[in-house]
Amino acid sequence: MSERQCGECTICCWFFAVPETGKPTSQWCGQRTEQGCAVHETRPRSCRNFQCFWLLEPGFPEEMRPDRCGVVVSFNEDHASVVVHVDPDRPDSLAEEPGSWWMEPLLNAYDPVCVVCGDDRMVVRREIVPS
Repeated sequence: MSERQCGECTICCWFFAVPETGKPTSQWCGQRTEQGCAVHETRPRSCRNFQCFWLLEPGFPEEMRPDRCGVVVSFNEDHASVVVHVDPDRPDSLAEEPGSWWMEPLLNAYDPVCVVCGDDRMVVRREIVPS
């Protein structure tokens, strides 16, 4: 597990459902505060098990913290592909730095890359260049 901590970043508290509490996707969690998660030490298992790519990789710069860049990257259920969640209040986050730094390395490592922004969804595949 990474040495990084979520701290004040709570953007995943919007995107993801929490089955243990009945919290649906695309709705703020009732435990979210300006300082972070009010129940971080005793949070539900689904929250405890979630780690975004920023938490997993200590080499990513601070600007790529999800609440700062407007993008949360996480594994898909099969771990062979990833999902890029774009903050619907900042839909251009993936097109602007530092959010734009995500796509090229993700496409080099994963196929497909799924992008979600509010109700909009798309699948991005690697371009296959004939030899």
